[in-house]
Amino acid sequence: MDEGEPLFNGDEPSDATKAILQFCEQFEQAGQRTQAFMAELTEAGLLMDGEVAIQPEGAEQPFVYRGFQMVDEEKFQNLRGDELRKLNQNGALSLIMAHLFSLSVIERFLPARSRRAPVPSICASRPSPTPEARGQAP
Repeated sequence: MDEGEPLFNGDEPSDATKAILQFCEQFEQAGQRTQAFMAELTEAGLLMDGEVAIQPEGAEQPFVYRGFQMVDEEKFQNLRGDELRKLNQNGALSLIMAHLFSLSVIERFLPARSRRAPVPSICASRPSPTPEARGQAP
């Protein structure tokens, strides 16, 4: 049967197996970097519960996307210089800036996506709760 790539060439892993192992290793390393980045954001107190409301053209109610965390831009802008320097030195600053930029353009992406595919389960077509209902000051 000649289906797929062989896993071994004799006693040695095949090139296909080596490529799979390399992918798995890179995937694991990326997961560890993500965990370290999230720990850094948590330690700096920069995360908040995310919510994005998109009003698609012709829709009666906006799509409200919840269930994720995002950088609190106000807290980020108020970081002390030493905290900002630490984020810059460990590479987190450029990731935070990319994240904030992506939030600024998300409205361009989501309406186009919602016309092509069903709304994800983390979305709800209902208005956001008031700040008081979320336990926050207005």
